[in-house]
Amino acid sequence: MAGTSFDSCTGRAVSVRDDPPAVGGVPIAVADPRGWISAGTGAGALAGRRLRIVISAEFGDIVGYNLIKVGIVPVMLAPESLAELLGAVEPDPGILLTVDFGRGDVRARGLVARFDIGGPDETARRLLIAQRLLCSSCLATDDRIRLQRRLVAIGDAAKVPGADLARGAWRLDRLLADIAQAHDQGSAGRTF
Repeated sequence: MAGTSFDSCTGRAVSVRDDPPAVGGVPIAVADPRGWISAGTGAGALAGRRLRIVISAEFGDIVGYNLIKVGIVPVMLAPESLAELLGAVEPDPGILLTVDFGRGDVRARGLVARFDIGGPDETARRLLIAQRLLCSSCLATDDRIRLQRRLVAIGDAAKVPGADLARGAWRLDRLLADIAQAHDQGSAGRTF
């Protein structure tokens, strides 16, 4: 994954239609919602494969929760945008995609698809991403508690009238980087 935070993720992408999904170390999967993901059991098969993001046109509540629980961020696109993205990914299994949470888009070779991860406010979106990543099952309990306390402090500070938004954004960047690092360290020490 490029960069040190979850502002964006650039990496190879793979189309996932079959069960079990074969993602093999690729950080981004593009999933047809009529395939394996609709069953709700596919998230467990993805754990520990360095997958960070699954893009689809829909996620049931259970599927979304299961993805988040194993440290994978679900990104939902409009069905037309997903079909176009699948059309670009399937013939080129090594294609590079960029998922930019700050801008709310997915980019690949001239294709730009917009998504919304939690409302129009960028800080709220990034706080939601941090919370979802903290729900990852591969973080040690002490790390999760320490990082959760930091997230709560950042959220509380953002609500104060006259809050320093630039400092809050910097603190959130550091938190996201630390969550990604703790997640990587936790994944490296686990065997599946």
